[in-house]
Amino acid sequence: MKTQIEEYSVGQLARLSGVSVRTLHHYDEIGLLKPAYVADNGYRFYRRAEWLRLQEILFYRDAGLPLAEAARLLDEPVTAIERLLRHRNHLQEQNRRTAQIIDTLTATIDHLEGKRDMEINELYKPFSASRQAEYEAWLTSEYGAEMAAGIAASKASVEKLPEGMAGAMAQLREIESDLVASYEAGGAPDADRLHDQLERHRDWVEQMWGRACDAEAFAGLADMYWSHPDFVARYEKLSPRFSGWLPAAMKAHAARLERGG
Repeated sequence: MKTQIEEYSVGQLARLSGVSVRTLHHYDEIGLLKPAYVADNGYRFYRRAEWLRLQEILFYRDAGLPLAEAARLLDEPVTAIERLLRHRNHLQEQNRRTAQIIDTLTATIDHLEGKRDMEINELYKPFSASRQAEYEAWLTSEYGAEMAAGIAASKASVEKLPEGMAGAMAQLREIESDLVASYEAGGAPDADRLHDQLERHRDWVEQMWGRACDAEAFAGLADMYWSHPDFVARYEKLSPRFSGWLPAAMKAHAARLERGG
């Protein structure tokens, strides 16, 4: 009968997981992944609970989340099963959205090659008004009846803007461009110097919503940016892994606002 190994040294875990020993040491130093115990000779040893926590860290890392945000998720007052189910649902929805875009791309290629006819509404299926309605329904189901009223208020607010939606989106692109530049320059998502950029983003949100966006609402918006595949896809197009960095930066900014910073 095969003996079940109950613990691994840091070197063994590094080989099994593909994570370097140096990285595991770093995770220990920042409190993200502590070993089960440290032997008298200074060697770190990891057991089942640590193996599973490392797997979860790698899931979040693969999703582009900064380590600080991964730590926050891991320390939430929910079970590991609840966290994993939530992450799986996030990935499944992202896959569904990606599959829809791939289907439309394939249909368009077939149309251009003369293999099939294509109606005009099919060209824009992933980006249509029906898609917007689907997105609004998702928001309402995720955040409750108050969100439906918020959506209606937001639409009314946009209609009052001097340059309409086109002008608002141009403003957003400029704000996001500056944030991407900070991200690509290696800026930490909790850096104080991001204050002005994130305040511009929050001001833009308030303009779109037609009401105040306090710290709690800004943090909630960050959760939505991370959890909905449309936002993930959009921010990944701006820069690889930016989809994880931006929500983390927004949450850090919200925390500063709550502290009065």
